[in-house]
Parts: sequence; C-alpha cells; structure tokens
Amino acid sequence: MPTRAGLLSAGRDRLATSRARVRDGAWSVGQCTLAAAIAWTAAEHLLGHSRPFFAVVASVVCLGVRAAQRLRRVGELAVGVTVGVAVGDLLVEQIGTGAWQIGLVVGVALLLAVALDGGPLLVAQSGLQAVFVVALPRMPGSGLARWEDALMGGAVALLVAALLPADPWRASRRGAERSLAELAQAVRRCAQALRTRDPAEAEEALADARGTEAGLQEWTDALTAGREIVRLSPLHRGRAGDLAAQERLKVGVDRASRNVRVLVRRVLFSLETDEPLPEVIADELESFARAAPLVSSVSGPPPELLRLASELDPEALGAYGLNATVVVAQLRSAVVDLLVASGIPADRARASLPPAP
Repeated sequence: MPTRAGLLSAGRDRLATSRARVRDGAWSVGQCTLAAAIAWTAAEHLLGHSRPFFAVVASVVCLGVRAAQRLRRVGELAVGVTVGVAVGDLLVEQIGTGAWQIGLVVGVALLLAVALDGGPLLVAQSGLQAVFVVALPRMPGSGLARWEDALMGGAVALLVAALLPADPWRASRRGAERSLAELAQAVRRCAQALRTRDPAEAEEALADARGTEAGLQEWTDALTAGREIVRLSPLHRGRAGDLAAQERLKVGVDRASRNVRVLVRRVLFSLETDEPLPEVIADELESFARAAPLVSSVSGPPPELLRLASELDPEALGAYGLNATVVVAQLRSAVVDLLVASGIPADRARASLPPAP
C-alpha cells in the first residue's frame, strides 16, 4: 500500500509534469486562440458570413496539433479541411443528407485527397470535415459559404504559423539534451559492466546505446522544423547561424553515438570471452559520461572533455590487446566527435589527443 510520503511525491511529480506540459504547449494554445478569433472576424466581416463555424474549425485544426509548428503540416491540414468541406458542400446540394450520403461524401473526399498526393493528415481531415458538412444543417441559400469559411480559416492559420512561430530551436535544444543524456547513460552503464565484469550489464548498455537512434531521429525532425520556420518566418530570418551550430552539434553527437555502439559491443565481447580490460578504461568511460551532457552548440568545448582527450594515451592506459585497443580507439573517436560538435575544428580536436602508437 502506498505511503503518505509516496503519494505526496507522486502528486508533486504529476504536478511538475503538468506544469511542463502547459509551459510547452502555451505558445501553441496562444496561436490557436488568436487564429480562431481572427478567422471568425475575417469571415464575418470580409466575406459577410454569419456564424462562420468552419472558419474557426479550420484554423484550430490546422494549429491545434503538436507538429503544427511545421508550416508544411499546417498547409497540409488546411488543404485537407478545405477539400473535405468543398466536396461535402457540392455533393450535399445534389444528394441531400443521410447515412448513405455520408458514406459517399466521405469516400469521394478521401479519394480526392489521395489523388492530390496528400499525407495522412490531409486525407484524415478531408474525410472528417466532409462528415461535419453532411451532418450539420445548412443555411438556405448559403451556397459555398462553408467552403469559403474553411479556406479563410486555413489561410489565417498559415499566416499565424508563419508570422508568430514558436522558438525554432527549442525542440532542437531539447533533442540535444536528450541525446547527450542517453549517450552518457549508455557509457556509464558500460563502465559499470566493465568494473563488475557483468555481461548482462553490458547487454543493457548496448541496448541503451542502440536506443539513442530514436532520440537522434526526433532531433533531426526538430531541426527540419526549425529550418523551415527560419526560412519562412520574417521574425527569425536572422537566426540561420543558430541552424548551422545546431546541425553541427547533431552531426557530432550522431557520430559519437555510432562510435559508442562499437565500443560497447567490444566491451561486451571482451566480457563474454573473459578477456580482461584495464580497469582504468572504466575510469575514462565514466569521465566521458560526465562530460558528454555538458557539450553544447554555443558554449565551446567543456574543459572536462578536453581534459579527457589529453588522458587517452593507449600506452598509458595499457591498451595492448585487441579488445582494449578497439575500445580506446572508439573512445578517442567519440571524444573528437563531441569536440567538433562543440565548435572546435577537426584538426585541432584530433591534436588534443595524445599520439597513437
């Protein structure tokens, strides 16, 4: 049975998580709020439509998803909404409403969205909005007013997303923090496996190292979104330099992760074949795990990483066997990758290592 202290701790954790979610989603909520008000006002005053429901629906649908900060996604959703509303309006006028009419309208809308080479979001919204059009009563003599409202809402959403985007690099910075933390965790666990000579622990370390690929892919997606915002948003045109630094960091961490995976596999092999590695290598692995999360695209190389680089002398570490030689070589490569990621030129990063025999 949970204790009072445990329940209080769990409650604090949930509250902290909720606050973080609200903080992360606040900008998107603000975009939706502003777009909804502008879309309604524009459709009401510029188009002369009373109760322009679909203008608000289109704007909120386009901006109300997590990935909507990417303008391509906003545009895709806008097309999907307007296609669905247009098909529904045109067909309802001819065939009326009912169960079979809903099925027919949804089928036509989906086929048209597929023919337009739409992605999953476009196709899904086409069908969904077609259902709304058939199911909701239509004002007599309104013509294609609902389609016009949807078009207005989509256009407003695109303008809000382009003119008032979120920080283009916020998600990328989170991706960097996650990837570096996961990389450090894999190396830390590998060091522990080496100290305890536990192949099962090394297996876990290898799983951690392989698991970094998912975070790296999310980081890549975040960079793509940031690049799009910088290119299309007037407010962020001057931040192209941030993009270069972020991409350099991502490339370096990706390369370091690949080297770490090879390193951990070699440690696992040495434990399975009962070939001992010098325990000092575990010390250097732990130093790497402490230094890796300190790497960033703006603050230069962390002193801890430079100090580690100066210590990676294969002879001083007793790396004479094949397994030890490979482990130290991969660690040296991973350190160079992170130094380059932090902004050091590649030749200077390699020169920070002791000469290899």
